[in-house]
Amino acid sequence: MLIYSVKDFKVQVVGLGIVGLPTAMHTSRFFNVSGYDISKQAQRKASNHIEVAQGIEEADVYVVIVGTGLTPSGKPNMSAIYDVCRNISAVKGDALILIESTVSVGTCRSVAESYGFDRLAHCPHRYWSGDTDRYGVVQSRVLGALNRKSLEDAWEFYSELGVPLHIAPSLEVAEVSKVVENAYRFVQIAFAEELKLLCEKHGVSFEHARRACNTKWNINILEARDGIGGECLPKDVRYLLSLGDAPLLHGAILADSDYKRAVVR
Repeated sequence: MLIYSVKDFKVQVVGLGIVGLPTAMHTSRFFNVSGYDISKQAQRKASNHIEVAQGIEEADVYVVIVGTGLTPSGKPNMSAIYDVCRNISAVKGDALILIESTVSVGTCRSVAESYGFDRLAHCPHRYWSGDTDRYGVVQSRVLGALNRKSLEDAWEFYSELGVPLHIAPSLEVAEVSKVVENAYRFVQIAFAEELKLLCEKHGVSFEHARRACNTKWNINILEARDGIGGECLPKDVRYLLSLGDAPLLHGAILADSDYKRAVVR
């Protein structure tokens, strides 16, 4: 188990964006924390709240919350994760590595094998800036680990932060759970968008139809607004698609694209 005190136990949060900075600020209530981000703008903003380092520095725990994306061909791009973990391994390879970024399935185990990490866990963030009281840093999350030691140390760390945990049996289950959450939401919205277009085509009020359907106990049709935007949902549905052929997901992407064209006109 970890042995620490506020004074001598060092945590570095790598990535100080929308999720990373609140995470670093919350963690600093319990541990000695520094943050790092390659963006000078993010560094300046974070410096008003936490200690900001000029690079990866020696720490007992690294919390990795850097952005991930897609290649030009639409495949998962994990280069930021590998770059950060490679730099961590050069500084302190025996630290506890906690990856909170959304990653494609298999990334965490590959990182551990690539850089010789013995303690690594994946606790994908769940964060909504629209309601940080209920959906901020402290909310129920999934934790998967490389081995028992990793799980014990990660559990102790997050428990100290007050984060409720659901233990997944493997890194891969934790990885897939995050992309499934967002892909599921994508499909829900795309269904609402397609239904709205069908209703409008036949002169039926989508809103009245939606409200009528939602009186049934097991139905919750969402609103259809301006199309699916943002960073996470469009990216994560393609992360799930990278696992294999998924006609339903392809259909949801097409439905959203058709809806956006109809809304713009």
